[in-house]
Amino acid sequence: MPKKACPKNTYLRDGIYWARFKVGGVEYRQSLRTRSERVALKRLAVLREQVEDQAVYGIAGPVGWPDAVVSWSERASGSLGERSYSRYLCSLRQVRAHLDSLSVQEVTAEVLKELIKTRRRAGVKNATIRRDLTAISSVLDNAADEGWISDNPVAGLNRRRIVPEKTVRIVLPQDASVALVFERLPDRIRDLCEFTRETGLRLDEATSLRHAAIDRLERTITVEKGKGDKVRVVPLTAAAEAIADRQPRYIGKPWVFWQGKGERIVGVSSRLGGFMRRVAQKAAREGTEFHPFSHHDFRHLFAVEYLRSGRGSIYDLQGELGHGTITVTERYLAFLTPDQVKAAKSLVAQRGAQTPRSEAASTA
Repeated sequence: MPKKACPKNTYLRDGIYWARFKVGGVEYRQSLRTRSERVALKRLAVLREQVEDQAVYGIAGPVGWPDAVVSWSERASGSLGERSYSRYLCSLRQVRAHLDSLSVQEVTAEVLKELIKTRRRAGVKNATIRRDLTAISSVLDNAADEGWISDNPVAGLNRRRIVPEKTVRIVLPQDASVALVFERLPDRIRDLCEFTRETGLRLDEATSLRHAAIDRLERTITVEKGKGDKVRVVPLTAAAEAIADRQPRYIGKPWVFWQGKGERIVGVSSRLGGFMRRVAQKAAREGTEFHPFSHHDFRHLFAVEYLRSGRGSIYDLQGELGHGTITVTERYLAFLTPDQVKAAKSLVAQRGAQTPRSEAASTA
C-alpha cells in the first residue's frame, strides 16, 4: 500500500501531523497535535500566520506548553546525558496536569508559585519540587532561545527561600546493627553493601558497575556515570577487588552485581529496608538495641573512615566521592578529632591510600 501523501508544509510522525515551513529563511517545525488532515491544515494556517507576524512585527503568538516540551526534547535528547534527560522527563510528566492547558507565555512566576503550593499540599518533598523546577526551567530556556518568551520566569524565583533544601543529618551506621542485618541478607546484596563501604560509590554507581571498568593493573575503578553523568576514577583496594572477584560472571552480561538472567541488580534499598524492618521488630520484641540505617550510610562511613585513617586530604576525598563542591565534603569533618581535622585540611595530609582498610586493620 503506497505511503499516504501529506499536504504541503506538513508531515506525519507516529500518526500525528507536524508543520514544517520556512519564513524569512528560517525553518519552523511544530506539532499540530492532531491526526486529522482537515484540523491539521486549519492549525497550520493559524501557526504560519503567527510566525509571519512574529517575523515581520516581532509579535509572538501563543505556543502551547506541550509543543514547548516537544521542541525542548528534540534539542535536549542530544545535549543532556541519558540519566539527566530521563530525570527531566520524569519531572515534566509530573507537572503536566498543571501546565499542559497553558501556553508557554502563560507560565509566569505566579503560576509556578501556585504549582509549588499544590505539589506541597500533595505531600511532595522539597527536593522533588526543586528537580521539577529545574526541568521546567530547561524547557523555558529553550522557549526563550526560540523567541517565544523574553525571559525565563524560573530564573526570577528565589528557590532557596521558596523551596528550601532540608539538611539531612549524617548518622553513621553502628557495627552491631549492621551485623544483625547482614546475617539475614542474600550474599549478593551483602557484598554490594560491603563494596560501597569499601569504595564510597553511590548505590546507582555500584549497581551500574561493569567488569570492564575495573582495572586490576592500574588498581582503579572507573565510575562511568556518576552524578550529573560525570566520569571519575577511584582506587581499587584489595578488599574491593576480592568482593568483585567473588561475584559469579553471567556470560554475555557486563554487570558486576546482577540478578535474574544477568540483568543489572535493582531494588536494593527496598530489599535492605525489608530485612531491616524484620530485624527491628525482632529487636523490639526481645528488648535489644537496634539502630536502622540506609544503604547510603555506607558511603558516609567510607568518607569518615577515609579521613580518620589519613588516607588523603579533604580535597582528595572530594574527588573520590565526586562532590561538586568542597562544602558538601566538609560535613564529614564533624566526625574527626581536632588533629584529624588539621591533617584532613592540609594538602600534605598523611596518606595511606595505597594501604587498604582491611590491611590496616590487620596490622593495628
